[in-house]
Amino acid sequence: MKSLVREGTSLVVGLVGIVLLGLGLNQVLDIGSCASGGPYVIARPCPEGHDSLFWLSFVGALMWIAAIIASKRNFVGPGAGQILWTVGFAGGGIALLLKVLNQESMPPDARLGASIVAAVNIPMGLVVGIIGIVQLVRQRRKGHLRRRDAPAPAAPDTWSRMKTLNALRSTGALTRAEFDLLKADLADPAPAIDRVALIRQLADRRTAGELSTAEFENRKRDVLQR
Repeated sequence: MKSLVREGTSLVVGLVGIVLLGLGLNQVLDIGSCASGGPYVIARPCPEGHDSLFWLSFVGALMWIAAIIASKRNFVGPGAGQILWTVGFAGGGIALLLKVLNQESMPPDARLGASIVAAVNIPMGLVVGIIGIVQLVRQRRKGHLRRRDAPAPAAPDTWSRMKTLNALRSTGALTRAEFDLLKADLADPAPAIDRVALIRQLADRRTAGELSTAEFENRKRDVLQR
């Protein structure tokens, strides 16, 4: 349960970080190269509030990276770490590529930078995503093979049941008539209800003081009538 909560928290925090990072970078690409301050004449001054875009992207990147590191499974197996890596790199790269292809107003320098980042990020994200899918398929296949190869439940051992029956008779838990009645059950190697085992449990509970003699006899009678 703790592992599930940790993975879920990492996934949510990481996705929020990716969104913040994406919003900040999207605005930065729209601005392109700019400058502000200083004694020189600036050909392209930065718009007001551009500093907040930097901090928005910075905080988003920190949240994303921290969530990947906090994921318990990280890259050992399918989990939040692999999902965040794939979404952050491949998803972000694809978003950049679409922006380059569809937004003609993007400044040339921003277009070049976004194209380079997209060309690098998309393969980085897809490789980890493919590895995660392969790991997930292998895990499910192994689980299926374990279930298929699991041995069938062993049938009750007739000899063990006979020993239990004799022990119940010798301790006085069964009368001679009850012993003979239950002895006939041994002919069935796989009974739907193992009355010998049920009475043995009742006898153990009486010995432990959990049942009185009267309670034991009443419950034993119910078992014998099944």
